Amino acid sequence: MEIIEIVLGSSDYPELLKQIADPPKKLFVWGNPEILRTMSLAMVGSRKPSDYGLRVSAYLAKDLSRYFTIISGLAYGIDTIVLTEALAHGKAVGVIGSGLDQTNFYPANNWNLAKRIVEQGGAIISEYPIGTPPLKHHFVARNRIIAGLSRGVVIVEAANKSGALITADFALQFNREVLAVAGSIFTPQAVGTNRLIQDGARMVTHPSDVLDSFNIQPIAPHEGLKNDLSAEERAIINILNERVNGLSVNELATFIKLDTAKVSSTLTMMEIKGVVKNTQTGKFTCLVN
Repeated sequence: MEIIEIVLGSSDYPELLKQIADPPKKLFVWGNPEILRTMSLAMVGSRKPSDYGLRVSAYLAKDLSRYFTIISGLAYGIDTIVLTEALAHGKAVGVIGSGLDQTNFYPANNWNLAKRIVEQGGAIISEYPIGTPPLKHHFVARNRIIAGLSRGVVIVEAANKSGALITADFALQFNREVLAVAGSIFTPQAVGTNRLIQDGARMVTHPSDVLDSFNIQPIAPHEGLKNDLSAEERAIINILNERVNGLSVNELATFIKLDTAKVSSTLTMMEIKGVVKNTQTGKFTCLVN
């Protein structure tokens, strides 16, 4: 495997990373160094996400990877999910807190994911040379690189004390946009993200919230979107397309013969996917044919 060394001050050094208070003196890059010049968005979160966190992170990464190179930390949980989705639909960059050799690579179980990222035109980067073990303080330092390389950071889930919140703090220090996905008040993994929103982070309820933050116009929905929907979601779309003024949760539940809780949760995911919209009257309308 070929490792490229990029020195601070060289023309190859990422421009955004130069701007932070403590840029790495060297970057070790496994893969395509040119990808570090692309418009990038960091997505990070809990190592032990809730089911909701897994679903939301997968969908957001799938959609946003059409617009950004997705950067994350290759940790288990949310980081792994967003990089896997980004790899399937766009480009990905992983940042680690150890040397890039397989002996010291951490977490070891993500070595194959790292290889796929490199093989598909992405990159794995570190400020630590080959042979450096994954020491605890390396991961805090790693988080500043994730924030520094990115235009902004999306926090999907984060407990009250977590590496994801450290990344958000770095992003604020570096004048980057900080966005957070709101979560249930009963979910420990949402305590940190909900607090970020209280403190002024932009709340993400749909990929368009992220795009709006960077004045990016969304790409028109893909014609094949319906193929990615569940049977319940397709049934809801078919009904809503027959009702110009939309339908409420209770009305939809009556039409498709499901309980209101199931319809409500399905509509939430459909809003995230950008296929339905909740109007001010509490009724849902369809955004695709």
